[in-house]
Amino acid sequence: MISMQRVKMSFSGLTLLNDVSFKIEAGERVSLIGPGGSGKSTILKILLGLLAPEGGEVRLMGTDMVTGHEDVKQHTLRKVGMAFQQGALFDFMTVRENLVFAMEHMTEMNPEQMEARVQELLTGVKLGRTADMFPFELSGGMQRRVGIARALCTEPHMAIFDEPTSGLDPVTSTIILNMILALSGTAKEHAQLIVTSNVEIGIRFADRLIVLNEGQIVADGPWRELLVSGPDWVRNFLGVRFIGLDVDYAHELKLPEAFIAQHWSA
Repeated sequence: MISMQRVKMSFSGLTLLNDVSFKIEAGERVSLIGPGGSGKSTILKILLGLLAPEGGEVRLMGTDMVTGHEDVKQHTLRKVGMAFQQGALFDFMTVRENLVFAMEHMTEMNPEQMEARVQELLTGVKLGRTADMFPFELSGGMQRRVGIARALCTEPHMAIFDEPTSGLDPVTSTIILNMILALSGTAKEHAQLIVTSNVEIGIRFADRLIVLNEGQIVADGPWRELLVSGPDWVRNFLGVRFIGLDVDYAHELKLPEAFIAQHWSA
């Protein structure tokens, strides 16, 4: 579904990405995680063909996103559902029109099918009565939920969620994550990627973490293993979020017993 090999990118002498390589296969759910400024957004822009890397190979569902023909790239992007950080809804369109616009340009659905899909997804994100409202009439969290509905309304082969909970309170963040997990499914021919700096969101979304720091991938694997036996920087980055939590919540998150034994006294 996604393949990046030895991708390099710099700007004004500053290295943004340095030999970034990873693959995501069909059926996988993966979290790309790292601190702010580590290169996560640059990876997304390159992956979607918005930036051309200085070196390396980028393939999205088999399509070369660097040297491929523009028509082929656009055809591939029709199979991608993208939820942007702040919702990125069209202000001059109603909620319904935002979703229908995506389906008109990315699917072969007829009007009746589109309307059914609108109602299905808005109900799924608990916004069934907002179809005729404009984005400015919604709260920030509600706009994020509409953005998730729009990303999924085309039934994409590759669903990507870019910082879907940034700037939101913990309760709203949990609600949005649960909705993503409930609605996105796990079809064997599809894949999902969440890009986040929030460790808790990352581990709750997927077992596999790709950890990015200063433009390099510093770890890639099951988060429970990385939390206990990953490189020092990775263990500190992942673990600092949890140290000091109530031990019952640590068990609820299914943190490794070795980690709990190390940081919570009997």
